Amino acid sequence: MALFEKKSPIKSSEPLILYELNEVPWRVVDWYIQLRSKSAIARLLSRSKTFTTVTKDEGELHPWTTWPTFHRGVNNTQHKIRFINQNLDEAKSYPPVWETLSQAGKRVGIFGSLQSYPPPKEDGYAFYVPDTFSPGPETLPAKYSAFQRFNLRQTQQDGAQASPLQFDGSIANDVLQMMQIGLRLSTCKTLAVHIAKERINPLYRSRRAVLQALVAFDIFRHALNDEKPDFCTFFTNHVAGVMHRYWKYTFPEDFNAVLTTDAERFHAGSIAFAMDIADAQIAYLMDYVDAVNGKLIVASSMGQEAVVRDAYFGEWRITDAQNFLKAIGWQLPAQDLLAMQPDFNFSFNSDQHAEQFLQLTARLIDSAGKSIWKRAQRMGATVNLGLAPSSKAISDGAAFMANPDQALARLTIAELGIQLLTRDPGTGYHQPRGSLLLYGHGVPHDDSRLEIDSTAMRPEILRLMGINGDVRG
Repeated sequence: MALFEKKSPIKSSEPLILYELNEVPWRVVDWYIQLRSKSAIARLLSRSKTFTTVTKDEGELHPWTTWPTFHRGVNNTQHKIRFINQNLDEAKSYPPVWETLSQAGKRVGIFGSLQSYPPPKEDGYAFYVPDTFSPGPETLPAKYSAFQRFNLRQTQQDGAQASPLQFDGSIANDVLQMMQIGLRLSTCKTLAVHIAKERINPLYRSRRAVLQALVAFDIFRHALNDEKPDFCTFFTNHVAGVMHRYWKYTFPEDFNAVLTTDAERFHAGSIAFAMDIADAQIAYLMDYVDAVNGKLIVASSMGQEAVVRDAYFGEWRITDAQNFLKAIGWQLPAQDLLAMQPDFNFSFNSDQHAEQFLQLTARLIDSAGKSIWKRAQRMGATVNLGLAPSSKAISDGAAFMANPDQALARLTIAELGIQLLTRDPGTGYHQPRGSLLLYGHGVPHDDSRLEIDSTAMRPEILRLMGINGDVRG
């Protein structure tokens, strides 16, 4: 049964844009509309058909799993996608919706959707800019690689905590090239003003990563207007990032808390700051689809909610992967891949090497014999490690390598290429329910927010694009 348009026949498709507003639940949407009653999101809600997406993925929920579930129409027990930049061979039987649409002759554009690396070899896409954790900057067309180099560099630098800005000739060259592919002077001005604010008040550093969404959307908007795809996606994590860190200050009632410091009151505005950026982007997309008689989906593959964590003593971050590999005695080739703190991913020349590495890292423990990892998993020749040292390991400033003869070799965090990181520990975390709004030509208003399994989205998108049945392969 069609969810979006009852009793409507399949017909030639109209343009469809999927704006992937990562992890934003209805709680935040409703709060924002109360705060900004004249916002584009308020207008969108008053004219959309609404749903509550529910992911039934197993295990700890992560966007690099829940978005493939949304895109591929099966959950993680079938597509087997568990971490970013993993080997995706086992998922080939369940292609993402954009691949099916492209093979059906639709003009498709992809911008930042998770697990979208590498770009396809065929030249049938309107544009293709893979996700912000990609191992390389390749894009289709190649002119957008200037943005992707900038994007990946910033992801690496600001992956856990914004560091002082560093400029060099390569960055300046990429910025100049980006101005030829959509980067607007108004965005440059906004960035410059923000950098000035950081120098006056270091608290503004905590919002710097949010501004990546401004740059990305400028480039996406250029691609959208130049190429006019039948279907396209745009992924943004900028609201999710601040929800993780500052949920408590936006919703202190969830913790029976009172904001008492200037820093807490500053962070209380961070989710609204991020949502304002999303709101401006949604306003643009609403105008775009109105002009072309198209449709817009604003969706999250899951949501967030308040979480109460244990006492926080800081955390470890691998900042020098080569030192880490050397310290644990790994001598075979390995590629350090981008991931989101506290995760670290590595790629190897073979499945056997990856398994050997997994067994080696399993020997890293604290002085009480507890593993420093909260998860360690392998998919093919790729390995994912979730770093979670105990308070004992953090106070010791060291880990121990358990050798086969049972002797323990002490390794300081400096020797391991690890730094101690102290930041807001985060008070928002993943939960299975997200939000979805469908807007555009022929869509009736309906704010029922019917719960739907997120796996239902793939066949619904295909149907909206004029393809009857969940075609695969």
